[in-house]
Amino acid sequence: MLLALAKGRFIALIVFSFFLLCVHLPGVAQSLDMEMAKKAYADNAYDRGLTTFRNGAKAGMKEAQYWLGLLHDRGHGVGRNPEIAFQWFKKAAEQGHAEAQRVVGVYLEEGTNISQDLTAAANWYSRAAEQNNAKALRNLAQLYVWGRGVDRDFGKAARLLQTAVKLGNAKAMRNLAYLYYFGKGVRGDPARARALFAAAAEAGLDKAKYNLGFLYYRGEGVPRNLPIAAYHFGQAAEAGNADAQLMLSRIYILGDGVKQDPAKAFFWALLGAVQKPDLAEWHFDKLRGQLKIGQMDRIRVQSKAWDPDG
Repeated sequence: MLLALAKGRFIALIVFSFFLLCVHLPGVAQSLDMEMAKKAYADNAYDRGLTTFRNGAKAGMKEAQYWLGLLHDRGHGVGRNPEIAFQWFKKAAEQGHAEAQRVVGVYLEEGTNISQDLTAAANWYSRAAEQNNAKALRNLAQLYVWGRGVDRDFGKAARLLQTAVKLGNAKAMRNLAYLYYFGKGVRGDPARARALFAAAAEAGLDKAKYNLGFLYYRGEGVPRNLPIAAYHFGQAAEAGNADAQLMLSRIYILGDGVKQDPAKAFFWALLGAVQKPDLAEWHFDKLRGQLKIGQMDRIRVQSKAWDPDG
């Protein structure tokens, strides 16, 4: 009898385990489908993931709602439609999806196909920031820097940026560096600003490379070093930064840390002038008469063929 009882309990345990497996399988399957859909997105095979995102979004999955919003926001696999994108982002945001909350904040801050509402943008950034979304921390900090939708508060901006920096956000590193450079919300510290610009530059931020070059050019936070300044300007210029392109042109005109070279100066001035024509006028005035017409024509051809991506 004891054997029969044990056998019965064993069978009941198997049946119960099978029941639990059946309950959880749909969720497991959905998760696997989502991972495959996201991989398809990363491979630019948007059509392969579209059905999964749609089905998941309609079933109320916040992750699928966010991704479906992303497809409509960028026009990947579907026609670009910011209004539909916002609707899906908001559904995901209301369920607590941190990145969706941040994106809703961006839509509201910029007034993308909806009425601009800076106060609401700050609220959505705050909700995402509470989940340690580094981009949202930076977005919210910028609202405090400029007093948009919130009272201007450099100290709070600095604290938000410090948290984002700890999370590795390169743009937050650069923004916090500015606060240390100008002494806003923190005690002015050019050396600390340099370290943050350097970290952001190391992360690949071309604007930070320009900023770093500027500090070496001026000798702020570091000993003045024109060759190193030229190097950092060159790195940023090659990445397409117009300010760096014009600074590189300037130092080739003046021979600051490099050998004077009117041809290179003209080349970088032409590139910088595409984005900042007014600022380039000084460079062209300084270079007038230093190059032959044929030489200038060849440099113009080179500048038109130039690609920042190499």
